[in-house]
Amino acid sequence: MDSSVLFLPELLLIASIMAIPGLYIFTENRNSYSICSNLSLSGALIFLVLSWYYPDTISMNRDVSVYIFYDHFKIDDFSQLFKIVFVLTALIVSLVSTSYFEENEPHQPEYFTLLLSSTLGMMITASANDFLTIFIGIELSAFSSYAMVAFRKKDDQSTEAGAKYLLIGAFSSALTLYGISLLYAITGSLTFDGVEAFIDGLNSGVIDGDFTEVIFIASLFIIAGLGFKIAVVPFHAWAPDVYQGAPTPVTALLAAGSKAMGFVAVFRVFVFVLDSASEEWKLVLGIIALASMTTGNLAAITQNDVGRMLAYSSIAQAGYIMIAIPALSSEAMSGAIAHTLVHAFMKGGAFVVVGCVGAVGLGYSLDSYKGLAQRSQLLALSMTVCLLSLVGIPPFAGFISKFFLFYGTLKVGLAGENWLIILVLVGVLNSALSLYYYLKIMRYMYLYDPEGSEEIVFPNTVRYISFGILLLLAVIFPLYWESLFELCKEASAALIG
Repeated sequence: MDSSVLFLPELLLIASIMAIPGLYIFTENRNSYSICSNLSLSGALIFLVLSWYYPDTISMNRDVSVYIFYDHFKIDDFSQLFKIVFVLTALIVSLVSTSYFEENEPHQPEYFTLLLSSTLGMMITASANDFLTIFIGIELSAFSSYAMVAFRKKDDQSTEAGAKYLLIGAFSSALTLYGISLLYAITGSLTFDGVEAFIDGLNSGVIDGDFTEVIFIASLFIIAGLGFKIAVVPFHAWAPDVYQGAPTPVTALLAAGSKAMGFVAVFRVFVFVLDSASEEWKLVLGIIALASMTTGNLAAITQNDVGRMLAYSSIAQAGYIMIAIPALSSEAMSGAIAHTLVHAFMKGGAFVVVGCVGAVGLGYSLDSYKGLAQRSQLLALSMTVCLLSLVGIPPFAGFISKFFLFYGTLKVGLAGENWLIILVLVGVLNSALSLYYYLKIMRYMYLYDPEGSEEIVFPNTVRYISFGILLLLAVIFPLYWESLFELCKEASAALIG
């Protein structure tokens, strides 16, 4: 069978992107757009799962990376695992959006088209095998996200968030492109393998010349550009405003899908390509990780808006993941990949609840969560599990991923890289600190009576999704953590080679 069949999930999304304008022209049924989106994402998810667990059905050998379309795309365990997460996240956002938006909400065709385009960009990024393709994937997802953030044009907060996101995103893209241009000028290659071979040639003396400083400068530009995408300090200022102002389903997509996409790019570039370039960039990434963990948690403590609180929490979580990259060990990277995946569902699940509470008219402040357990035990329990998992409280999924993340990094630190021990200790202390503001939300949900006597009816779709995320974080991942972590180890092995 032709290996290009592995590109079928992307083709399904492209077909749906082209089909939605036709539905707008030929049908007046507003549900048709969401149905088209849900069907295409479901089809892509089924194919990805089948290709993962039953590779023989499509003649795929998981032990060997597959290169397609003139080697611009690389299909391996790393790309397939993240594609599953991206598509599943987008499917959840699509389902939530159906309940979040009113039936007569304008511009729904555009919204679901943008959602599919953003997901397509994430999937391209996951499979990219060169700098140009990964840049195109990031930009395709980013440009779609800009419009989705500003989706509600009559909402000043939404349009302001969209403008900020566009301006900062454009600046970050310019930095990334400049860094890539510098690497290309030095190495003469845009492929990951080509750049890595050039750096290895410099280190071994096969290639003459002193390009260390220039490569380091190029790395700094790429760190800065991708740092905006994953919202780490000092490139984080946009995140709280954008997360607060965007429609909540879009915020869930940014916090879960887009952030994971940013880390895919970071993993590809700094773990696979630039691992032997210099030691200085590892120190830079370590400082960024330390600052992100501390700044994110300290800022979250002072927030009264739950969306902004979770935004600062997301900055801290990005810092946790970053500590594994300077370690550059298989165990540390397996933990980083695991926490990236778990974070997508933890933060996505939390924002699903936030969006539901806001959509029924309760608001987004801490006071809105007073007595939520009395209004809906399921939503309150789901929010509680997501928050405790973000802290890393056993036996939830976040504890398992954080444990392997910290353990893998600590082993490298004890083996000689002593400064990594400091990063792990700071990470543990910051995890304990984050418990303070998460408990504040839980206190409002369980220890206060709800304000107002009116009965609130929450959408069934959101309740089902919350229940699914609850099962995933509290039951499935903890019970089958060995199998699931093995998948992360396979993805790490495919990444590092």
